Amino acid sequence: MAYSWLKVPNDSDFTIVNVPFGVFSVPGKSPRAATILGDTVLDLSLLEEAGLFDDIMPIANVFCRPDLNTFIEQPKAVWSNVRQRVIRLLVEPCEDPRLKENSALKRASFHHIAEVKMHLPIHVGDYTDFYSSREHATNVGTMFRGKDDALQPNWLHLPVGYHGRASTVYVSPHNVRRPYGQLQKDANDPSQGSEYGPCQLMDFELEMAAVVGGAANTRPMTIEQAKSRIFGFLLMNDWSARDIQKWEYVPLGPFTSKNFATTVSPWIVTADALEAFAAPTSAGLQDNPTPLPYLQDPEYGSYDVVMTVAIQSARQSQPNVVCTSNFKNLYWNSAQQLAHHTVTGCSMKAGDLLGSGTISGSTETSFGSMLELSWKGSREVKVGEEKRKFLHDGDVVVLKGHCVSDVQGHLGFGECRGTLLAAETAPLSPTKQGVVAEAPTTDRYQNFKLYGYWRSSSTWRVRVALAVKHIEYETIPIDLAGDQQKSEGYLEVNPFGQVPLLECSDVLTGGTIRLGQSIAIIDFLEEAFPLRKSLLPKNLVERAIARQMAEIINSGTQPLQNIFSLRDFEMRSSGAINAAEEAKKANELGLGVLEKLVLQRRGDLSGEAGPYCAGGFCPTIADVCMVAQIYNASRFRVELSETCPALVEIDKLCNDLPCFKASHPDNQVGVPERAN
Repeated sequence: MAYSWLKVPNDSDFTIVNVPFGVFSVPGKSPRAATILGDTVLDLSLLEEAGLFDDIMPIANVFCRPDLNTFIEQPKAVWSNVRQRVIRLLVEPCEDPRLKENSALKRASFHHIAEVKMHLPIHVGDYTDFYSSREHATNVGTMFRGKDDALQPNWLHLPVGYHGRASTVYVSPHNVRRPYGQLQKDANDPSQGSEYGPCQLMDFELEMAAVVGGAANTRPMTIEQAKSRIFGFLLMNDWSARDIQKWEYVPLGPFTSKNFATTVSPWIVTADALEAFAAPTSAGLQDNPTPLPYLQDPEYGSYDVVMTVAIQSARQSQPNVVCTSNFKNLYWNSAQQLAHHTVTGCSMKAGDLLGSGTISGSTETSFGSMLELSWKGSREVKVGEEKRKFLHDGDVVVLKGHCVSDVQGHLGFGECRGTLLAAETAPLSPTKQGVVAEAPTTDRYQNFKLYGYWRSSSTWRVRVALAVKHIEYETIPIDLAGDQQKSEGYLEVNPFGQVPLLECSDVLTGGTIRLGQSIAIIDFLEEAFPLRKSLLPKNLVERAIARQMAEIINSGTQPLQNIFSLRDFEMRSSGAINAAEEAKKANELGLGVLEKLVLQRRGDLSGEAGPYCAGGFCPTIADVCMVAQIYNASRFRVELSETCPALVEIDKLCNDLPCFKASHPDNQVGVPERAN
C-alpha cells in the first residue's frame, strides 16, 4: 500500500492510489484542472506552468482550461503518464522531489477542499444512458409486464440505451426542481388522456457514468479499442419522473421524464486506478445467449465498487442509507456499451458520457431506485424514522462509491449529492401561456465599475468598449487635475495610481476583478463577452493590423503627449521643454503615421475597403484609440486637416455612432463648466 507525504488517512476516498481528475476554482480565479489527495486539492495548471509535465504532455496549456476535454482528447498513454507523474510527485518516499521541495509552488497549488468550488469536469457533448443491470431490468419488467415477460427479447443480445440530454447534466451538489409534465389522468384507463401538473413520483437512479476520451473515431470500435477510450468514471444520479415516464415512454422510451436533470460527482476516477479492483460481473458469464463477436469481451467483467444511496429529509440531521449495491451488478459492461454505441459508425468524442443504467442487486436492499425499493409504490421505504414510497420535497439524495483491497487500500468517488426542491407555481399556467419570459442574466462577469477621468483618452477607450458591448457600469470619477489618483483610497484599489481601472464581480468564483490599462481591459471584455459586438476583426491578419494601428496610438503617441508628464519635464528643464509644443509634435507624428497605414490598407484592399481604420465596415480597436487621440490633438492645436485628413473623416463617422456619442468626454460626469 502506497502512502503520500501529505499524510492522508487510510480510509480517505482520495488516497495516493486514486489520483482522480476534476475542475475547481477559488475566488478571483477561473476554473482549472485539479486532482485531490485527502482534503487537499492540487492545482494541476500550476504544476503544468512550472514545467512538471513538459516531457510527457504533447501539447501546452491543457490544465488551465475550464474543462478536462483537451486533456482527455489525448491518447490513453498521456493520461496514464500524467497520473503516474502526479503519484511520483506525491508518494512517500518521494520519487520526484520537484514539488515537495518547492515551498512557493506548494503554497500556490494546494487548497483545502472546503475553500474551493467544484465544477462539471467535462464539457458533455453527448450523453447516452443504458439499461444494463439484469437485476434492474428484470425488476422493472416484472412490475409492468409480469415475471414471465420481464426481459424484452433483445435485452440479452445488445446493450439497450437511449440518448439523454447533455445540456442538463450538472455537477454535485445540485438542487433539482420537481418537474411539471403530462400525467395520465386515470392510472387504470389510458383512454382518459392526460393532464398537466407537477410530478408526484420523483425517483433517483443509482448509476455510474463512463467518460469517453481519446480522438474521435470514424469507424466502429472493437472491444479493445473501446477499453482504451474510457478515461474514467463518475457517480451519477439519473433523476426520474416516474408518472411522466409511464405516460410518455411508449413506444420510444423516456423523454421529458429524464431530460430535466442528471447529477454527477465532481471527480473522475480513472480507469487506470480501477484496474486493481477489476471483478467478475453478477452475470458471471455471457453464454446464454453468447453475444455477437463484436460484443464479446475476452476479459469480461466490471469493477468491485460498493455503491450506496442515502436520503436525508428536511427534518433529519443526517442521511440514512436506503440502498447498497455494487458496480459488479451489470450484464453489459462499459466497454461493451461503447463498442455497441459505435457499431453503426457513430463517432464518439472526448467528453461524451455513458450512463450505466440503474445498478440493482439481487436483494431488496440492493435495489437502485425508489421504483424498485417501493415495488411501484406498493410498499413503504424506511428512511430513518420516516417512511415514503417516492422522494419528498426537501429530500437530499447522496450517492457514494468506494473500493477496498488489502493490497491497494481504499479508493472512493466522493459523493454525488442532490436536493429535491418543490415544484414551482404552474410554469405554464393559462395566465402565462404565450408570454415570453425575460431571459435570466447568465453573464459570468457583472456589477461593473469604471474609475476614470472624464477627459482621459484611455478611459474614453474603455467607455466606448463598454458601450459597444452594451455593458452597464457605474462611473467612479477620479479627478486627475486634483491629484485624486494619488489619494490613499484610490491607491488601495489601483496601486499604480492611473486611470482607467475597471472593477467587476465574477459570479462563478465569487471573486472581485480589477484591471488597469485600457488595451488589457478591452481584451478582457472581448473574451468575457464573445457573443456581443466585437472591436476585434475575426480574421487573424486583420486582427493583427487593427492591433498594430491601436498600438501606434496607445504606446507610440499617447504617452509622449501626456500633459502631466510633459509639465513635469517642463518644470525640471526650467522651461527648456515646452509641454504644449512637445505634445503637439507627438500627436502630429503619431497621427501622421497612422494616416499612412490607413491609406496603405485601403490600397491593399483594392477598392473593397470599408470606411474605418482597419479597412472594415465597423469600428475596431484602432478607431477607438484614434478617435480619442484626435480629440487630444485638437486640444494641442494640431492642423488635423493637413496632418491626417482621412482620419478626420473616420473620426466624424465614428462620432455619429451611439456608442461613441455616449462615451464622448463632454457627456461624462465631472466635466468642468468650461472645459478647455
